Amino acid sequence: MMENCEKYIYDSMVNGRLCRFKKNNIFIFVPPIAANISEAEKQDYYFAVKKAAEIWNGYAPVRFDFTENQANADIVILWTKAGIKFEGMCKFRSIVASEIRAVTIEIGLPNPNSPKIINKDTILHTVLHELGHSMGLGHGVNENDLMFVPHKKTLSVPSENDIFVLNFLYSHEIGTPYNEL
Repeated sequence: MMENCEKYIYDSMVNGRLCRFKKNNIFIFVPPIAANISEAEKQDYYFAVKKAAEIWNGYAPVRFDFTENQANADIVILWTKAGIKFEGMCKFRSIVASEIRAVTIEIGLPNPNSPKIINKDTILHTVLHELGHSMGLGHGVNENDLMFVPHKKTLSVPSENDIFVLNFLYSHEIGTPYNEL
C-alpha cells in the first residue's frame, strides 16, 4: 500500500462504508455562466472543466462525459462567487445504499469581496479536486495529492496515492464496511 493510504482510504469512507458510483460512465452538466465576467474568462473556465474531466479520464476506473441535458446528469456544476474559505465544494445530492447517484459541484468564480485569486489555473485545480470527491475520494495524505488540503494549486494530475485509493475504491463492493476491506 502506498504511503499512508490506509488513512486516505478511511477518509474516503461515508459512515464507515465504501461509497462510490456504481456506473462506469458519469455524466456532467455544465450550465452557462451568468456572472458578469468576460466571454474569454467564461471560455477559459468551461475549458478548465473539460480539461479536468479529460485528466481524470486518463487515470480513473470511470469515465466522465458531458451532457447537454441536466436531467441526464450525474454531476451538475454550479458557478458561484468564491467564498472567503473555499473555491469549490462537492455536495452529494443522492447516495442510496452507499452508491453515489447525484452530485452538485460548486465552483467559485472571481469575487471582489474575497481575497481568493481565481483564474483558469485555480478553476482547473478546483474542478480536479471536486471531481475526485465526486468519485468517492476523501482528502489525501500527502501535499502532492490532488485531494490534499490545504491545496497545492500547482498540481494538475492525480498523484500515485490518488490513483491507488481511487482504484482501491472501485475494485471493492459498494457499501463494504471499512473494517472488512
